[in-house]
Amino acid sequence: MIVAVLVPCLPAFGQPTGSPFQGQWSAEVPGIGAAKLTILQIRPNGQVEGGMAFELNSYTSTFGDKVEPASNTSHGAIDGSALVIESALGGVYQLVLQGTVLSGTYVRGTTYRVPVQFKRL
Repeated sequence: MIVAVLVPCLPAFGQPTGSPFQGQWSAEVPGIGAAKLTILQIRPNGQVEGGMAFELNSYTSTFGDKVEPASNTSHGAIDGSALVIESALGGVYQLVLQGTVLSGTYVRGTTYRVPVQFKRL
């Protein structure tokens, strides 16, 4: 008699298991300073869970269902290789994943538009 035992195949420790967006990212945002982006999970609808932290005034925000500046809540959503973050501080990050870099722009109002490049930590 032959008995087969099926064992689920788990990834090795430290091996990425989720989306290529998941993880920690850092950038120097012109006019704002050092920023860290943490993407913990991506919901089936593309909504991001995690948060952002800025050295300026030690400001942190978490991602939620909608932007709520009073509670430091930003909103992030992924569509394909694009990530759009509506910041609790105001403005929008429009980023595209290219390997280990999220690059694009930060736009605030009608006159402030700067290039941004988050690198994976």
